[in-house]
Amino acid sequence: MFESINTNGSALNAAKTWMEISSDNIANANSSAAPGEAPYARKSVVLQEISPFEAKLNGVNGVKVENIVSDTKNVKTVYDPTHPNSDQDGYVRYANIDLTAEMTNIMVGQKMYAANTSALQANEKMLDKELEIGKI
Repeated sequence: MFESINTNGSALNAAKTWMEISSDNIANANSSAAPGEAPYARKSVVLQEISPFEAKLNGVNGVKVENIVSDTKNVKTVYDPTHPNSDQDGYVRYANIDLTAEMTNIMVGQKMYAANTSALQANEKMLDKELEIGKI
């Protein structure tokens, strides 16, 4: 029973990180880079199941944030010679953030969080019933 609580807890932490990273991406969607500097790189979360060995070793099972990956390849370049961050040719480099995809990621994170909160509440009810049965 307590293992399922650990599983839900790890999933709640993963969902929180998932939403935080997408929020960071949205916050930096319109940020530009000064000439010679790299623009904000879109980040994404890589989740991984906690291995049975690691679960036995640490006493926690479920899912973990394996890595946070930056996408440095996709850069949006816009011609705007009046922009303070334009280069000598008049181009400004922006992060290539798809707001629709990021909002979808936040909704997925919210659903992950809500599902695991519901499962955690169900575990709590089962533990209460076990204690109630034990009193009889």
